[in-house]
Amino acid sequence: MDLKSAAKNYRYLDGSGNEYKINSKLIEYNPVKPHVSSSGIYNGGNYVKKELKEVQYDQLSSILNTAIENKKIHITNRIKRSGIIIVQNKEMEKICILNPDSKELKDIEKLLIDIIS
Repeated sequence: MDLKSAAKNYRYLDGSGNEYKINSKLIEYNPVKPHVSSSGIYNGGNYVKKELKEVQYDQLSSILNTAIENKKIHITNRIKRSGIIIVQNKEMEKICILNPDSKELKDIEKLLIDIIS
């Protein structure tokens, strides 16, 4: 996939299954609720939908693309605490599962939390 081409939409699922939907204008956070969590008690918090500033989208797309391009941190199967990036543009969809111990995963999650807080 040519990550440098046309506008992209991203989805990121963190290690708990919370979902972040990102496009050039908005970020949407869909948290896991206790009734669908594996423990039956985990609560990912409140739903958030916010406008993104251009600089925030640029930061997010840059960090997500860096993780996508770094194949050394990709793993084959989803495991506890791993993250999933799904990137789409008009022509393609790419899915990457990130090692839970990777710096890129930690950087992505920190930025996402900063933006939705």
